[in-house]
Amino acid sequence: MFPPGAPAAAPRFEYPDEIAADWSAFSVSTVLGDVWGRPGLDLKQRALISIATLTALSRLGQLRAYIVAGLNLGLTRSEICEAIFQVSVYAGFPAAIEGLGVANSVFREADAATKKD
Repeated sequence: MFPPGAPAAAPRFEYPDEIAADWSAFSVSTVLGDVWGRPGLDLKQRALISIATLTALSRLGQLRAYIVAGLNLGLTRSEICEAIFQVSVYAGFPAAIEGLGVANSVFREADAATKKD
């Protein structure tokens, strides 16, 4: 149903019981199936576009998940940082500053996890 390597690290939010199952099925199949499964862009490109868009919109919880997914798909830290840097001139410095803070946090967590292994 989903393209191989699509971000499985979507943040887990609590939804009202009345809609939780339907919302999860709808949102996951739409985003990861219909959008990420389209031809024309590879998964790394889609992740980079998502990171830039979520930075511009200051959707920090989602941004964190997509940075993790991007790293898992093979994006480099430099590519992620450059995408966020680019956002600064279009969405403003506050959005980019927050985005870089999220990226730094994800990078540090990844480094700490690597040291434990």
